[in-house]
Amino acid sequence: MIFGQSSSHVIALSSQERTLLKNGYQHWRAVGVSLNNLLVKRLSKSELDTGAKKLGLLKGGVMVFDSEDECAYLMDYCIHHVRTSGRNAVERELIARSDAPESDELTCLQALQHTIYSVFLVEAVEPGLGVHVRDLRSQGELFVLDLGFGSSAVPGLILATRIISVAGINMTGGAAIPLGKLPDGGENSLFWLKFTTYLTSLSDDFDPATLIRESLNAGGGSRVQFQDVSGNSIGDAPVGRLTHSEKIGRNAPCPCGSGKKFKHCCQ
Repeated sequence: MIFGQSSSHVIALSSQERTLLKNGYQHWRAVGVSLNNLLVKRLSKSELDTGAKKLGLLKGGVMVFDSEDECAYLMDYCIHHVRTSGRNAVERELIARSDAPESDELTCLQALQHTIYSVFLVEAVEPGLGVHVRDLRSQGELFVLDLGFGSSAVPGLILATRIISVAGINMTGGAAIPLGKLPDGGENSLFWLKFTTYLTSLSDDFDPATLIRESLNAGGGSRVQFQDVSGNSIGDAPVGRLTHSEKIGRNAPCPCGSGKKFKHCCQ
């Protein structure tokens, strides 16, 4: 059974198969989290400022977040889409490790080179395991192993997220922007037709800055689910626009997780 293929290939699983999948997911999620933290520390202030400006998070030269969750979107965007001398953080790290022996971290790093950022429609849920989704840009189907979504997602949910495929397992990048549910009238509604037409017009290497910025402006980021490696949801906030901006103090810990004070890091 290949979970990187169409969701129609997914069949009923035995308890042993489910356990093996969960173990594999937890392992690669832990590797990915560690690698992501490393790549965040490699980002320069200039790169962070560039990403924050594109996402509408840089105001008057200061990064302003409606919630700390938005920092995760910024870091993900900067790692993959902000380039210095033509290369992003993933590509630079791969060059630095060109002579390194094969390892799980290197395997995950190579997978990060080929991530997909898109908008996905949840078509079915495998309880406690993951979701069957359709990529609204390519119309391809995937089974995404995500223990949190396997417990909380519902058919019809629309998500903007990054998909990482490693060792035959599709995972989210760790955070997703819920854009809402399939509108009244379903896939025949005028709004839906315009929305999907826009998505299918995007090139394979499109810059998702506009999509992320508009989603956050519309309140999509006010209900974001992060996961720890056990699949437990963290930071699940109610739907609806947050009504205040959280200005981070200069001496407060930087929300990027570097361990530095904000004034010495992402300010």
